Amino acid sequence: MEFPIGISDFEELVTGNFYFADKTLLIKEIMEDGAKVILITRPRRFGKTLNLSMLYYFLSETYYNKVNQNLFEGLNISKETEFCKKHQGQYPVIFISFKDIKEATHTKAYAGIVELIRKLYETHSYLLEGDLLSKNEKKIFNALTSKSGMESDVQSSISQLSTYMTKKFKKLPIILIDEYDTPIQEGYLNNDYQEIIKLMRGILGQALKDNKPNERILEKAIITGITRIGQESIFSGLNNLEVYSVLEKKYGQYFGFTEEEVLKLIDDSEQTLPLAPIKEWYNGYQIGKYVLYNPWSIIKCLKNNGTFEWYWVNTSSNDLIAQLLTDASSTTKLQFEQLLQGEVIERPISKNLIFPNLKTQEAALWSLLLYTGYLKVLSTRITEFQMLAELAIPNKEVGFVYNEIIAGWFSIENNLDVYKNFIGSLMNGNVDEFKKQLSSYIMQSGSFFDFDKTTPEKIFHIFILGLVVGLKKEYIIQSNRESGLGRLDIIFIPKNNKRQGMLIEFKTSATIELLLEKAQEALDQIKDRKYIEIFKQHNISSVLAIGLAFCGKQLELAYENISVYELGN
Repeated sequence: MEFPIGISDFEELVTGNFYFADKTLLIKEIMEDGAKVILITRPRRFGKTLNLSMLYYFLSETYYNKVNQNLFEGLNISKETEFCKKHQGQYPVIFISFKDIKEATHTKAYAGIVELIRKLYETHSYLLEGDLLSKNEKKIFNALTSKSGMESDVQSSISQLSTYMTKKFKKLPIILIDEYDTPIQEGYLNNDYQEIIKLMRGILGQALKDNKPNERILEKAIITGITRIGQESIFSGLNNLEVYSVLEKKYGQYFGFTEEEVLKLIDDSEQTLPLAPIKEWYNGYQIGKYVLYNPWSIIKCLKNNGTFEWYWVNTSSNDLIAQLLTDASSTTKLQFEQLLQGEVIERPISKNLIFPNLKTQEAALWSLLLYTGYLKVLSTRITEFQMLAELAIPNKEVGFVYNEIIAGWFSIENNLDVYKNFIGSLMNGNVDEFKKQLSSYIMQSGSFFDFDKTTPEKIFHIFILGLVVGLKKEYIIQSNRESGLGRLDIIFIPKNNKRQGMLIEFKTSATIELLLEKAQEALDQIKDRKYIEIFKQHNISSVLAIGLAFCGKQLELAYENISVYELGN
C-alpha cells in the first residue's frame, strides 16, 4: 500500500491501494446538525477538500445510481444502518471547489471562476434534456457552458443550478462549497481585494440566501475555508449559518489526525517510528478536547520512512505572514520572541477576519496566524470588549517558518553573503568582525525596529535573537535560560561539543560615554553569576562570553574566552 500524497478525491482514495484514516462518521454528524448552512474553517492541507468529496460520494443520488459499488462498505459509517438507508444516495448534490483560484488579478480570477462554473454546468448537462428548463433558462445554461454568460449569470449560477435540480429531482439539493476564501486571500495579496469580494459575495450570497420556506433552494450547505471573512457581508442575512472554527469543539477530530490515527498508520505501514519526535514536529493543533497532528506532514513523513522535515510549511507561500510580521511593531516582534522561546502569550483575537485590518488591528494579525495554522489556541476568555486567547507555536515545523521570517528581516536587500559572514564571524569567534557587522545591521534596521535612547533592553534582545537564527543548525539557541546564579540572555550550545560555546548578555546605557562600562558590566555578570555552568552538562570546555551594551543605534562590547572548568574551580 501507498501513502496518498495530494489525493483529495475520496473515490480515488478508497478504490486505490492507499492508507487512510476513516473519517466517515463526519457525514452523520453533518447531516444531524440542525444548521442549514455550515461553515467549517481549518488550515490548508487539513483534509477539507477530501471530506467534502466524501460527503459528495455518500449523499449524491446521481453518483449512487451510476455505480455498482458501495465506496463506504466496511467503513465506520456503514455500521450506522438506519442512517445509511435514509441518507446515502438520496440527494441531488452541487459540489464546487475554489481551492485553485489563486490568480494575481481580478480579471484572471474571474476567468478561473467562469471556467469552474463551465465545468459545474457541464457535469449537470442532463438538465437540458426535455422541457425541464424554459427556452431562456437553456440559453443562459448554454452561455455558461460556453463561457459567454454575463457576470450577473455567473453570480447567480449556483443558486440557479440549485433551482433547476430541485425541478428535476423534486428534492432540495445539498450544496458543497470548498475553500470559498482562497480567491479572497489572493485578491488581498495582489491588491485586488474589493473586486474579488464583490464577485464572491454575489456568488455565495445568492447560493446560500435564507429564502421563505416556499422559495427554498437548498436542503443544506456545507462550506469550507481557512477563515470566516467578516464585515464584507458575504454571509450577511444568513440566519441559518453555523460557523465551526478551531475555536469550537464540534468536528474537532475530523480535520487532522488524532494520535490514535497516527499510531494506526504507523502500525499499518509496519514502520517502527518513535512517537515523541513525531509529536514534537507535527502535533499541537488543539480543537476542543482533541490535540491533532498535521495530516499532510504525517503522510509525507511516513512516506519518507520517518524523515523529519518541514513538509507542510513548504506547500504554499508564506509571503503574507512574512510581510505582516516584518511590518509589525517592535512590541509585536517582542511577543514573537516569547513565542519562539516556547512561551504562551495572551493576545486579542476575533472570530471574523477582516483583511484590510491586518496591518492596523492587532487582533486581526493574531487571528490570521491562528486560523491559518501558524499558532494554536490553548484557551480563550471573553472580556468586556474583546476575546483573549492563550496562543503558542504548535510544533517544531511551524517554528521553522518563524525562524526563516526573522532571519529574512536581517538579509539586507537579500544579501545573503553578508548575513552568512555575520553569523560566521560569531561562530568563529572573530569578535571585531562581529561588532562591525552588528553595527551595520543596527544602522540599517529602521524599517523594522525603532532604536533610540529609550529603547528597552528586551527590544535589543529580540533583535539579536532574530539575527542569530541562522546558527540554529549548529547550535541549540536558548533565551532567558536559568543557569548558575541567574537568568542569562542568550546561550549557544554547540551540537558538536568540540566547538566553543557562546553567551551574550545585554545592557542598555543612557549615554554613549558609558557604553564600554556597561558592556564590561554585562561581561562581569556572566562570570560573577556563573552562567557558564550550563555548559558542563554538555561537555563543552570553552565559552566565548560577550557583554553587549546599546545606546540607541550605538553599541560597544566586551568579551573573553573562558575555560569552563577553570572558572568553575
